Amino acid sequence: MNLLSFSVYITAYFGLFVSAFILLTYFGNRNKIRDPVPKRFPFVSIIIPVFNEENSIGQTIKSLLNINYPKNKFEIIVVDDGSTDKTYERIKKFESSRVRIFTKENGGCANTVNFGLRKAKGEVIARFDADTILDKNSLRKMVGYFEDKNTMAVTSSLNVLNHRGFMQRIQWAEYFMGIFLRKMFDLNKAIHIIPGPLSLYRAEYFAKHGGFDEDNITEDTEMAMRMQSYGYTIKNSIGAMVYTITPESFSQLNKQRIRWYTGFMRNSWDYNHLFNVRRKNDLSMLILPASYITILLTFLSLFVLFYYNLQFVYDWFIQLSVTGFDVSSLIANITLKNIMELVYDYATSQYVFFLVAGVLLMASFFVITKYYSGEKRGVFSAFVLFTLFYFFFFAFWWVLSIFYIITGKEIKWGKNSYVNGRMLKRHEHNT
Repeated sequence: MNLLSFSVYITAYFGLFVSAFILLTYFGNRNKIRDPVPKRFPFVSIIIPVFNEENSIGQTIKSLLNINYPKNKFEIIVVDDGSTDKTYERIKKFESSRVRIFTKENGGCANTVNFGLRKAKGEVIARFDADTILDKNSLRKMVGYFEDKNTMAVTSSLNVLNHRGFMQRIQWAEYFMGIFLRKMFDLNKAIHIIPGPLSLYRAEYFAKHGGFDEDNITEDTEMAMRMQSYGYTIKNSIGAMVYTITPESFSQLNKQRIRWYTGFMRNSWDYNHLFNVRRKNDLSMLILPASYITILLTFLSLFVLFYYNLQFVYDWFIQLSVTGFDVSSLIANITLKNIMELVYDYATSQYVFFLVAGVLLMASFFVITKYYSGEKRGVFSAFVLFTLFYFFFFAFWWVLSIFYIITGKEIKWGKNSYVNGRMLKRHEHNT
């Protein structure tokens, strides 16, 4: 067996195994996917950390004031993290008995959320991003999960608002796939990231175990892994839609992904006991190991793809050198029969089965997500772009992130600096 065959088979079999596990989870738990109807409406404190969000924060607060939730059962806490634009002036206009406004020196997102926690009155805490639009029924759909006393957090279904353009469509498809996968992780008690755009927490958790890690570059991942360490339950509401604005420039997107991936590696190391198979749960025995196996197989596939394409280019170079680099003579030898034989070889290759199977499995995930999410926009073009190009971006981001980890290269996020997922320099905070 050559390197190409080995790479294809091991990647395909692993992918099919994980996909089969996910589909079996879905078909075995279809009666558990819909959100529970809440028996009561707990008081919710919605905390919004903001930094230089003058263009979007007004729309965000307006959307929250119009949610379908009892008006006397929630408050909005907006904390300005030392913005240098007109953010504070914009949010100050909304101050009322239901919208509480605070400002402090810049300290980063986790520090700002922790500031809000100290001001919150709610039984349930909602962490909400300033550049996010909330479906008016989302909060109502999420609170029912807290009927289970062991549930400490509930995640929403993160969708994309700006879905036009090449990179935006690929990100949209990625987020769309994540809606389905996060629910499957929920059903296997294996959620290991609590996204920032909207997640709910039981307030008593913070009283017992402290707030967000202020030195962590991905405090939402750290929080999820900490909860898993304590044996708490993290649920997901597949019907609670929130729409976020994704990075529009490639440089912004790279910066975001380096932060995410280095943070995931850092927190995986800090909570490496979660990989212990003796815990005998799906998180330890499959989901977390599968994350790293996927990364390794991505690198293997990338290497093989590069190797064989380089070999192809080399063969062409040799043929050109034989003809004295006369391209016209090579082109003249290309016939319709040659082309048809090449197409036939590819179409009948043993690898095509795995390729088609993989595409069909991804398509099934998209169809299921579209059904449960109620998404009205057409996702076909996003799915095509995702299928064709996401692998290369995924590999590129992981290569960059591992380079940052190995070299200890500094990552800038806001006004803070991080090395290997931890804050390098601390600012003085007002509390």
